[in-house]
Amino acid sequence: MNQNHTAMSPHAFGVIIPGGIVRTDFQASDASGMKFALGLSGISGKDISTISELVFFLLPGVSLPQDHGAILYWQIVSTPAPHGANSTPFSATPTTTEFELVGAIANHNPSGVFRTGWSTNETLSSAIHSPCGSVVTINLGVSIEPLENIANVEAMPDKTVHVARNIALDLFNYMQSFDTGVGGAGNMIVPKNVFDRWMARFESKFRLDPNFFNKK
Repeated sequence: MNQNHTAMSPHAFGVIIPGGIVRTDFQASDASGMKFALGLSGISGKDISTISELVFFLLPGVSLPQDHGAILYWQIVSTPAPHGANSTPFSATPTTTEFELVGAIANHNPSGVFRTGWSTNETLSSAIHSPCGSVVTINLGVSIEPLENIANVEAMPDKTVHVARNIALDLFNYMQSFDTGVGGAGNMIVPKNVFDRWMARFESKFRLDPNFFNKK
């Protein structure tokens, strides 16, 4: 991170969850003034998995440092329910997962609607349905990064080529799952209806998360 830039105010970004209020109460998460966090209080448990997309944007009048963008991440926060005979102040300590990429904005593209992938995230589903009765919420994180870094993580990719490549890769991997190797090197033997089966699978996953093939 380039430390020569002036630290930004945390009140530079907004997030909208469909059906919810606009959230702008990000807080600085380190001394650099380039990293911020926001806890999605009021949204927990199974409600999280119903959120398929969110809006992330720069507030009016806000500009990012030149040649920089803002990357949005999310993580799971799981807090044990404070009940039971064996509960102690320490047993309610929350645990968090690593941050995962949502998307990015920049001065030339100051807002975006991004798919969360929460409905199909296995780690999130396991946490929500844990028999321990933990309270599961989401933290959002923002990092101000050079545009070249954002391009490297494909947060703002060339969508046409990127999407085509990932769909083709999804089809190839599906076909390969049927191959037993009896066709010899360079050959693949698959069922005659493999494309129809892949298409049915693809459409089913697409209905849950239209961006699933970009989240490998």
